[in-house]
Amino acid sequence: MTRKLAILCILLVVLAAPATPFWGGFFAGIGKAVGKAIGIPQLGGGLSGLMPVTIKAARPVIDAANKRLGELQNIRGMARGTLEHFSGAVGTLRDLQNLTDFRAPATRWLRSATADRFGTSGGWADAINGDSPSGDVVDAYGRASAPVPDWSGAMLSLDTELQAGVRREHASLEIADAAAVRSLAVLGEARRLAAERRTAHDNLERAVLDASNSSQSMPALLGKLTVGQVRQLSSVEQTNQLLDALLETELATSKRERDRLARSMDSAADYSELVAAQPLPQWRMP
Repeated sequence: MTRKLAILCILLVVLAAPATPFWGGFFAGIGKAVGKAIGIPQLGGGLSGLMPVTIKAARPVIDAANKRLGELQNIRGMARGTLEHFSGAVGTLRDLQNLTDFRAPATRWLRSATADRFGTSGGWADAINGDSPSGDVVDAYGRASAPVPDWSGAMLSLDTELQAGVRREHASLEIADAAAVRSLAVLGEARRLAAERRTAHDNLERAVLDASNSSQSMPALLGKLTVGQVRQLSSVEQTNQLLDALLETELATSKRERDRLARSMDSAADYSELVAAQPLPQWRMP
């Protein structure tokens, strides 16, 4: 009987004690563990009471878990794509062992040479090959070209119209000489720098055809592509200079042809005027 009374007293004490703190702490610990597992540290704080048992109360936990799962799946997809990219790159680099088969030497710049029997054409060849200083181009051209006659003494004996014609002829010669000298200088500069350009092109080609991993990496390829574009811009600029010199020479030639045509038309006009001034012949039957 005494034993039954003791058991009854213990049950009454347990039932009379508040159950919320105990069970709240128990389920709060479980909530913190779940929140930490799915990456939501504050999840445990929201479960300070009893563990939610309804679907409405558990919905935020499920949404957070699904969101975290989606993020992990995205990270996994990115890692897989990166691994496939580098795997393909390694396979590509493994196949790039015969790039040297694509090498093709460019045409070399040929140099001009003259017999220079009387010492009048050697300077021209040196100037056009870029072997002489730029200040010697005028002298080299002058030694190889016929001198311009000096009309200073005879100019006073000519009438005004002839003096104007002689001055225009001098202008044609001077313009042609200036264009020829500039063309010599531009072409000589291009030939002088041909060896340096060829060395740079060979180095770039050697780097492009290098099949090593470090040479075929993305930063290295972008760097070599940029260098190639800069080299192309330099080549275009040199081509423009050569075309500019050629156009200047063509303009000088066009000026000479124009003067020749103008003189021919002037002579034809004078002849027509002279013929018109003559009286018509009188013909009569014998």
